[in-house]
Amino acid sequence: MKLVRSSVPLVLLLLLLTPTLLFAQATTGTLVGTVTSDGSALPGVTVTVQSPALQGTRSTITGEAGGYHLPALPPGRYTVTFSVSGMQSVQKTVTLAVAQNARADAEMRVAAIEEAMTVTATAPAAAEVTEVSTNFTSTTINELPVGRTVDDTVRLAPGVTEAGPNDQITISGANSFDNLFLVNGVVVNENLRGQPNALYIEDAIQESTVLSAGVSAEFGRFTGGVVSTITKSGGNDFTGSLRDTLDNPSWVSKTDYAAQAEPIDDLNSTYEGTLGGRIIRDRLWFFGAARMQDREQTRQTVQTNIPYVFSSEDERFEAKLTAQLTQNHSVIGSYIKSDEGRDNYVTSGRVIDLRSLTTYERPKSLEALHYTGVLTNNFLIEGQYARMQDEFTSGAESRDLIQGTLLLDSATGNRMWSPTFCGTPCPAKERDNESWLGKASYFLSTRAAGNHSFVGGYEEFHQIRNENNFQSGSDFRIHGNIQLIGGQVYFGVDPNRSEIEYDPVPALSSTSDFAVRSVFLNDKLELNQHFNFNIGVRYDQAFGTDQAGRKTVDDSAFSPRLAAQYDLKGDGRHRFSTSYGRYVSKVDQGPADNTATAGRYASYYWDYKGPAINPIGTPAGQMVPIEQVIRQVFDWFNSVGGTRNTEFLTSAHVPGVTTRFDRSLSAPFMDEWTLGYAMTFGSRGFVRADFINRNWGDFYVSRRTIETGKAVDGNGTTFDQSVIENSDDGLSRKYQGIQLQGSFRASPALNFGGNYTWSKLRGNVEGESASFATTLTDYNWYPEYTTFDRYAPVGYLGADMRHRANLWAQYDLSTPVGRFNFSALQGYHSALSYSATATIDIRRGVANGPADGITNPGYQTPPTSVNYFFSDRGELRLDDIFTTDIGINWYSPTFRGIGFFVETDILNVFNLQGVEDPDFINKTVTTRRSGCRQGAGTAADPQCVAFNPYTTAPVEGVHYRMNAAFGQPINEFAYQTPRTFRVSLGLKF
Repeated sequence: MKLVRSSVPLVLLLLLLTPTLLFAQATTGTLVGTVTSDGSALPGVTVTVQSPALQGTRSTITGEAGGYHLPALPPGRYTVTFSVSGMQSVQKTVTLAVAQNARADAEMRVAAIEEAMTVTATAPAAAEVTEVSTNFTSTTINELPVGRTVDDTVRLAPGVTEAGPNDQITISGANSFDNLFLVNGVVVNENLRGQPNALYIEDAIQESTVLSAGVSAEFGRFTGGVVSTITKSGGNDFTGSLRDTLDNPSWVSKTDYAAQAEPIDDLNSTYEGTLGGRIIRDRLWFFGAARMQDREQTRQTVQTNIPYVFSSEDERFEAKLTAQLTQNHSVIGSYIKSDEGRDNYVTSGRVIDLRSLTTYERPKSLEALHYTGVLTNNFLIEGQYARMQDEFTSGAESRDLIQGTLLLDSATGNRMWSPTFCGTPCPAKERDNESWLGKASYFLSTRAAGNHSFVGGYEEFHQIRNENNFQSGSDFRIHGNIQLIGGQVYFGVDPNRSEIEYDPVPALSSTSDFAVRSVFLNDKLELNQHFNFNIGVRYDQAFGTDQAGRKTVDDSAFSPRLAAQYDLKGDGRHRFSTSYGRYVSKVDQGPADNTATAGRYASYYWDYKGPAINPIGTPAGQMVPIEQVIRQVFDWFNSVGGTRNTEFLTSAHVPGVTTRFDRSLSAPFMDEWTLGYAMTFGSRGFVRADFINRNWGDFYVSRRTIETGKAVDGNGTTFDQSVIENSDDGLSRKYQGIQLQGSFRASPALNFGGNYTWSKLRGNVEGESASFATTLTDYNWYPEYTTFDRYAPVGYLGADMRHRANLWAQYDLSTPVGRFNFSALQGYHSALSYSATATIDIRRGVANGPADGITNPGYQTPPTSVNYFFSDRGELRLDDIFTTDIGINWYSPTFRGIGFFVETDILNVFNLQGVEDPDFINKTVTTRRSGCRQGAGTAADPQCVAFNPYTTAPVEGVHYRMNAAFGQPINEFAYQTPRTFRVSLGLKF
């Protein structure tokens, strides 16, 4: 069992870490190495490092085993000097990456005279460490034909896809919400979806590191990967840049979607500026950056294909100070702010009319204070306080019953009439986080036990949410039939399949706070020149209260992290590695807040049993206007008691009534083991391959059975009650992958790099959807109605991507007029999967149910519909995607320290038109429950036949029907990015 109910282990670990103050992770790197003479360890050597990224110098002395350890160094290029009396001094250059260890070993010889020997840098860190990692500097990203955002950078790494819902980033098979994104050490994950907030200026980014497997115990609260980005920090020299990135919707080719609107011809600019330098040399540095963007794009509605202009504004600012208080104590303070606004914005779902568009305002900020103290040559402490604030407003601008009611098509889910959610009439939504972190590092070098790099840390992280989740302006939604006749949109209701949905928020949020207190111990042991080990353990204690102030989380877990590496000849050329780790996520806000009686909405569904209005087949001239349809629906609804009606109530979710917790919710976990091999080619390049096996457990589930009982709300209405809990019973999510990466510098001017990932992601737990950030798996849900094989089959999950490759080449051409850089990026990924699913009704004795359906065993309200897979899970596939991108860049000679540049990208040069995204294809399958007809789909056709999934294999055209456009794009976003041209120009100094 992973759960630990006692707090004794936490207390013991805290006692061990008494000297620790605060911990800062993922903003620095660590330099390690061993010094030898004639093959034997050489103690007492002074190791000094200097770099433009470092204020002053740092020094240490090798221990008995000849090892040294310099943690908490800012990433950059370092000169490492090894010196001891009577020996020839050695200098090495090494590049240190963020969140990585770099090595600089030295072999020293007795010298008759004092002289220095300079040696080239060692292999990239990715080839040396047990972690599966990839690092990208800003120079690499600027010169390659890719976007410069964190999202674009991460997608270049092995094991990464954009196959999550809404194109969200997934890493090594995890849900897209379950990664850890850091900017300057601050968590920038959006609290529900888990994707990175754009709290950075692209030209201010120094570098990013992606950890996709084998991650040490220093990192927690994820089961996917870790992405750490740091921004620049100034220096002794004054440097800066000005950039204007130009794009134009007319520079983007149209896709093969026949109804795509003509793009507007409008030149958009994104302005960026940076400036850094010294206030006091080697004592106080500053860095500032700004970004301003104002863009317009042509977009269009789904199904109706009405064009409109989507506009966005985004202003961002950054300020950072780096201070060396004394020789051994430094502080970094940083602040980033973003103000984002959008017009003609789609809040959620696929909309078919312009009334569903709205405005969007989202101010965000990030602030951090980071301290480093070198107490002795071998003992260092770090600390950080950080906070991210995120607030937004978007949705319907009317609370009126008629104007603010959202209309949905029962078969396709398309939306119209009013925006989803509630805008300025309702309180703004707040999704913040706050953290206190601390870390102590100690290095021990002994002849008997090798070199030990001990790290111990404490961390406290809080997710804070104040969100009154109104689902529409009026709190009502009507599910019916959207019809397009002669270019005009109509809405109708049918007493056999239409529904009225009511989503009230019972009380305003009093702010939820879900937190994790963590401690960790980690030892990176270099036993000798052949064997390295990583031995770590992390302890997480989760606790928190929902938006009504009720405690729903009180849990704890241990996470062991173990790794070993064998260097075949002890020369760094051939390294074999293996690791095992358990990764425990945080408890996500959606499930933990599910029973909150404040902030969250309740949901009630009633079958509409009034007269048919605008039924299928009604001539356009006889159609009732939409306002009258809504009014007539509510007239009928109020005539039967309105929201107090129980006769037609088919289902309800009432936080605290229809759902409960029997015990604290736990964080899901993932067990991982890896096997790896890395080969280096001197200082010219490397290749590395890793096999990764992952298996998730403790999924979030909602269980509703006869045994879970019933509950009564304040109106005296009785409901079946479900229990929210963690379970593995009958559930699975498994990932197997091979991640291959490498780089090779063929000459000073020619460089190759790339990666390839083969993987399989199988199971029956999707865990998220386009509509919901974190979904509860309803596996043991009315089991009498849902235990048939096609309810939750095991198969390929939505984020499964069998093959993915990124290969690039760069060539520098020096001329009298400047340096030209040419680059080509070849991308490929295999087709994404999707399934044919629909809802069916299997109740006995109802109009839509089969004659031999299930007899109610005693539920207050048995399910009106259950899900059915008409295909195997993930059986259907879209297109394999190929894309060739090129970059042509020019960098002028500098004049008085100023150089000009032009960077141009042409994406998808051959304008290939693969259908890529399953979120934007027609996946409509109809059954009797949703209006299926056996013939051509007219009102005169016989209805499809209801069937019992326990006894009948459904037949297409009899029991269900695939839409005529099933599998076809519904808009241009289904296609891969078409040929796109963009250019940046500016100056650097």
